Amino acid sequence: MDEVGRMQAKALARAKVRGKRLRVRAIRRGTIRGSLALFGVLWAIVFFQLVSGNDPALSTPHSQQPQVAVRKPEPAAEAEFDDEAETPLPEEEFTPEAEAEEEALPFEEEPPEPEPAPIVTASS
Repeated sequence: MDEVGRMQAKALARAKVRGKRLRVRAIRRGTIRGSLALFGVLWAIVFFQLVSGNDPALSTPHSQQPQVAVRKPEPAAEAEFDDEAETPLPEEEFTPEAEAEEEALPFEEEPPEPEPAPIVTASS
């Protein structure tokens, strides 16, 4: 190979290396710009959601105790007559003691689950 051919080969190699560096730089810049744009959009969504008062963390109470449902006694059914049998349905007897006993019974709650035993290793 002569001197001119060797110089042309070196120039071609330098041009290829320069082109590769430019492509890598463009990919890195595009990735960084895209990441920052995505972060900004997601941050804006969260910001405007919180500003508007639609905070999903506050909408479902995770730490509150479940509310206990209180069962109210049903009103006594009035006596109805059956036209065919002409016998009245038996009336429920109302006694204040029976109602007081029903109200005095506590709502049965499940006992809390016991905490798991601590993990003991040879290094602890």
